[in-house]
Amino acid sequence: MAADKPVSIELESNEFALIVGEEDGEMSVRVVGGTELDDNADELPAPAEIILALAMRLLRDPEFHDEAVEWYYEHQDEIGDDDA
Repeated sequence: MAADKPVSIELESNEFALIVGEEDGEMSVRVVGGTELDDNADELPAPAEIILALAMRLLRDPEFHDEAVEWYYEHQDEIGDDDA
């Protein structure tokens, strides 16, 4: 995929996306929702909480990044088998 070509993704209203990038050698993380959340809501939907927790952990726990990448490589064959 070309780095200079933007990609557009449409999310359903109940979906949230974690966007991880790199800027000036630093990890960047964004959370995007399929719809705007009510600022006055008492609690977030479960998917939003999970995505926010992952984003915070990626940004604040340097070892988590390495563990996640290691886990991915250890399970890459299994992940490929699920797609077949």
